[in-house]
Amino acid sequence: MPTTYTDQFWLIDPANPPSSGSTLSVFSFNIIDQNDNNLINRFSNDSIDGSDITASYPGDTITVNLPGGGSATITGTTFFLADGRAVFTPSDGSVLQTSTFSSSTFVNGQGSHPVGSLGPPCFVAGTVIEASNGSIPVECLKQGDVLQNYAGQLVKLRMVLSRSYSERQLIENSKLRPVRIMAGTLGRGLPQRDLLVSRQHRMLVSSKIAERMFGTTDVLISAINLTKIPGIYVDENVREVEYFHLVFDQHEVLFAEGAPTESLYAGPEALKSITGEAREEILTIFPELADMDHTPTPALPLPSGKQQKQLVLRHMKNRKPLLEFLNS
Repeated sequence: MPTTYTDQFWLIDPANPPSSGSTLSVFSFNIIDQNDNNLINRFSNDSIDGSDITASYPGDTITVNLPGGGSATITGTTFFLADGRAVFTPSDGSVLQTSTFSSSTFVNGQGSHPVGSLGPPCFVAGTVIEASNGSIPVECLKQGDVLQNYAGQLVKLRMVLSRSYSERQLIENSKLRPVRIMAGTLGRGLPQRDLLVSRQHRMLVSSKIAERMFGTTDVLISAINLTKIPGIYVDENVREVEYFHLVFDQHEVLFAEGAPTESLYAGPEALKSITGEAREEILTIFPELADMDHTPTPALPLPSGKQQKQLVLRHMKNRKPLLEFLNS
């Protein structure tokens, strides 16, 4: 059965590079390992961004000037695609940034790119969020942007927070690793692409089972409690991750890769989990959150951990999709 991965790419052929100083922008593409053999190459109809791979050259390098100063040489694999594009992805654990090209080297021998060498698919970097003017990658969102919520309303984004974790930090604290929700596993073809979220990030479950248990069809369930579902799991292959939080005047349910998921719920536990600087910024904008007796109103019911696990087990037993119903 084919397996889909999401990875970071530059559009470049190291053997025929652009002029020095050219900008290399970062793209997030889906990779399909058609025969699920953990090797990405020109055989078995493997593809990237919907286009078949015609050649692959592991061992190419690209040297760039970084936006914050300094330079880096990144080793990876160059893929040639049937639609004429050449794309490069790291194999050395690097996280790509928008940078300026300096130089490159290339190999002549073709080979495979093991999926274990895929670069870190940063949490939401490249994840598409539904906004008032179309679908926008989350890393391009900024304060004041208007997004569409699950109720069909337009809501203004107040803050965007982000925090990165290195490979060493992920090894030292496995709870920092993201949960991967593979395309289509929630039901109704959602998410449209693989989605990475933090363990406690809540996804919408909308079903008759939820209605029987809680008196409402729509509830929010933590991603870690969904990992009993086939296709939803803690991704141990991620080597570095950047988490983004979207903050609104109130808790919201938004659409990420077409699937309903929550914004930051700024309750006491959530505030403990972010950096002191970010917490100070939130409390400056929302001073009422400093009152320990203040509890924000959730956008939808938040069942207890035990209830969440029971809901998931009932869905599995009855073989019902998590998104049986869905607003549109």
